[in-house]
Amino acid sequence: MAGLVFPDDPHAAGYRGLSSIFEFTNRDGAFVRTNCGQAAAATFLTFCGKFSPASHEPDQIMAAIESIDPPDNLGGAFGTSRRRVARICRRHGIRLLEIAGETAVRRKLAEGRPVIVMLGVSAGRLFNRIELPGGHWMVAYGFDADYVYLTNHGRMKWDKFRRGWASFVPRLIGMRGKGLVSAG
Repeated sequence: MAGLVFPDDPHAAGYRGLSSIFEFTNRDGAFVRTNCGQAAAATFLTFCGKFSPASHEPDQIMAAIESIDPPDNLGGAFGTSRRRVARICRRHGIRLLEIAGETAVRRKLAEGRPVIVMLGVSAGRLFNRIELPGGHWMVAYGFDADYVYLTNHGRMKWDKFRRGWASFVPRLIGMRGKGLVSAG
């Protein structure tokens, strides 16, 4: 559920990024299986000051986003497109810029600027044998030597992040090795 999340130790040597961020998760909306793009956009927009969870319930914020901009890939069955995430942000006055590569992501995080990312994840198995590709939108908000810190997921080892970031689903939607940041 929505709430503040923190890195393990924001004061540890080597940690760079935000000391906390208000995260939305899939469970805050109606399309729990496919609304991670809306959750990432709501998290990002809250960071940018466009939403105040103190004055609105998180489920109301997600409901408002989902009612206008629900998941859209193949009628919503396959989640949310990059186009839709950018449109949600644009509707609230935030233009997104694409950044490419780990160095650029680390630089933005070190500046205290969260980065929206899409990673390939498992969508389960077909016949208990064939791994099905899936994707998951998250907001990176910090890093250290071993981990990148992500909303709607938690911390992730850098090698796992790199594999997910370079996988099939992010490639399909133009997010392979890329992130989205505020233009301002």
